[in-house]
Order: sequence, then C-alpha cells, then structure tokens
Amino acid sequence: MIIKNFEELGTNKTRRDALAIVNAGIESVLPRPSMHRQIVVIGNKLEILGHKWDLSKYKRIFVVGAGKASGEMAEGLEEILGKRINEGIVIDTKARKLSKIKVVKGTHPLTSEVNVRATEKILGMVRGAEEDDLIFCLISGGGSALMDSPRVPLSKQIAINKKLLKSGATIQEINIVRKHISNVKGGQLASSTRGTIISLIMSDVITNQLDVIASGPTVPDSSTIKDAQKIGQRYGLSKLPFIETPKMALGNVTNILLITNVPASEAMLGKAKELGYASRLLGTQLKGEAREIGEKLASFVREGEAVIATGETTVTVRGKGKGGRNQEVVLAASMFIRNGVIVSCSTDGVDFISETAGGIVDEETREKAKELGLYPREFLEKNDSYNFLKKVNGIIVTGKTGTNVGDLFVVLGKK
Repeated sequence: MIIKNFEELGTNKTRRDALAIVNAGIESVLPRPSMHRQIVVIGNKLEILGHKWDLSKYKRIFVVGAGKASGEMAEGLEEILGKRINEGIVIDTKARKLSKIKVVKGTHPLTSEVNVRATEKILGMVRGAEEDDLIFCLISGGGSALMDSPRVPLSKQIAINKKLLKSGATIQEINIVRKHISNVKGGQLASSTRGTIISLIMSDVITNQLDVIASGPTVPDSSTIKDAQKIGQRYGLSKLPFIETPKMALGNVTNILLITNVPASEAMLGKAKELGYASRLLGTQLKGEAREIGEKLASFVREGEAVIATGETTVTVRGKGKGGRNQEVVLAASMFIRNGVIVSCSTDGVDFISETAGGIVDEETREKAKELGLYPREFLEKNDSYNFLKKVNGIIVTGKTGTNVGDLFVVLGKK
C-alpha cells in the first residue's frame, strides 16, 4: 500500500474505496516495473516501443537525467543494461545508491547550487561524448528545477521561479521563461553533444507536449524569445537576457514518451469497477484554478458512481497559509460535497511545499469541521488547506513515490 495512512483515513467504506482507487493509479505508473515492461534487451539488440538499436555499435554508454522519477528510472535501467553502462549521473529529490549511476539529491520546486553543480557535471559528460557513444537521458516531472544551468545569477533565477509559482502561471508559461535563460533546456542539452541520445520521458504535463516536460532538454523548442518576453511582461518580471533555443530537428536524438497519466486513469477505472462502481473518465487533462475545480468535482457526485480524472490544477496564492494544489482542491470541495467522497492526490507524493500527497474530504469532514468551529472558506482565503485538512483527518501521506505523472482525482458517490 503506497498510501501510508490508509487505515487512519479509511473511517468508512466509501473513503476506503476512494483511497484504494487512487493507490491503484499510483502503483500503475511506478517507473521500474514500467521500464521492465517496455525496454527489451536480447543480446546486443535493444528495443523500446518499436525503436531498435544495435548496442554493439557503441563504444561507451552513459546515463544522465533529472526529475522526481529519475532515480527510479536509473535503477530500472541499471537492472536492464547492467555492466554495459560506463557511468552516469541523474538529479532526483531523493538519494539512492546505485552501482554505475550516481543519484544526486537536488532541490524542488526551486533550484539550488546543488542542482547547478550536478547539471554542470551532466553537461561535461554529454559534451565529452563521441559519435560512437550512446547516452540515455532519463527525464521526468520536476526536471526543470532539478537540471538547471541558468544564464542569470542563481539568486535571480530562484526569485523568478518563486514569483511565477505564486502568480498562478501555468507550467507551460514557467518553462518557456526557464528555457530562454538556460544553457541546458529547450533542446540545448542534446545540441551540445556528438553522441547518440535515447531520451526516455515520463510526462507530468497533461498535454504530453515533449518540449514542455522538464523544459525539454532533448527536444527542439516550439517557443520563442517573444513568447518568453510576453510571459515576463504578463507576470511583472524585470527584463531578462533571453536567448533563442534550437528549433530544428535534432538528428542525434530519439525522444520516447515512456510513461504518461493514461495508465493511471485506466488503473483507477479498473479498480473502481472491481469495487462495484459505475465508472466514467472525466478526462486526462483536467486543469484550472484549484478552488474552482474542487467545487466542480463536488457537482459530479452520484450514488454508486465513480468519476475519474487526471491532470494538474494551479493555485493563485492570496494568503500566507500552507498547502498545495491538491489540498486546495479538496478544501474547496468540502464546502459542497454531499453523499460522497472526493480525493485529489499528487502521484509524486509531495503536494508543493508540504510533505503530503494530497487530501480527502466527505460529509464527515464537514461535520468534524463544524464540531471544531472551523470554517473552510476562511482557510481557503488564506490558502491554508494543510492546516484545515490536518485537523479534520484529511491529509494523504505517501512519502516520495519515485513517480510523477501529475495529479489524480476521484469522485465517489456512496452506494
């Protein structure tokens, strides 16, 4: 069971069912089993989702990468390729010990000196590769902050990201700005080497647009300096030294979308049906202001029905409270929920700055809040979802899961 406090939260059958559905979704997108299913090596022949390579043609094999799933992906790749790997380095939010690949524990959602130093080592490894070398690049959500070589002072880069995160900017907007003040994003990592790159990508972006995921270090960039300038003006950023990114196809790279939120949606639908619910998929691209999505989800409650969705919301910070987008979704939903349960949960296990994965609410939540004299709307206005949910037994705890395909949403009507 990935949800560590399942028993504590599961105070009634509907809550237990909702949590079991979310748990199934997260389990379905864990990187190591996913990589073993999709990467096949027989002798010197490598095949990944229909793409084929002859490993005997390469003198050395390197592994680089970044993201909240990069450590798990690296471990899976080591298990598959073993001693064929010469060396590697990936940047994750969680440390682990591997035999060939160094996993650096970096910081997220803001970059740091640790991230920048590790990125420079990655750039050095990639730039030193020859034409007969093979480079695996493992990319997942969170990679944009973890793999960073900014063209502005680090303190300024951090200030820019803080402002964008608090202003309700979309991940696409944030990454466009990041790409144009970077030495590594927007295809620049791939364009810096003569080696052959196989980029294995886990998507936390609801559109699965490759040049957006982790700011696309191995993908030609569809955004321009003008796009970055417009976003800067929209969110009140000072003038920045934007540079243009590669726009042409990068002939030395094969980009493979390996894991998305689709398997998570399918697994949740399957689990809901197994538990006896009439199930439907709302969509895999749910987005919008968290508080508005929470109210919307509450309107979908129907007796004996499960409504499943995946995606990612945003929060415009107005107060000084604590919490993340998933917690804000369910806090807003708690004011409208009737005869059902709503869950919003991050697949990576960290809902922004707080060490929680998300939240769960139902009528018990509202009754508990009333007993304690708590008013959800007051907490919502302060963006203080964590402190509300903690008091009403609504915080989901998983720890860092090692995967990241965005957020999972479950609306469950009592049977």
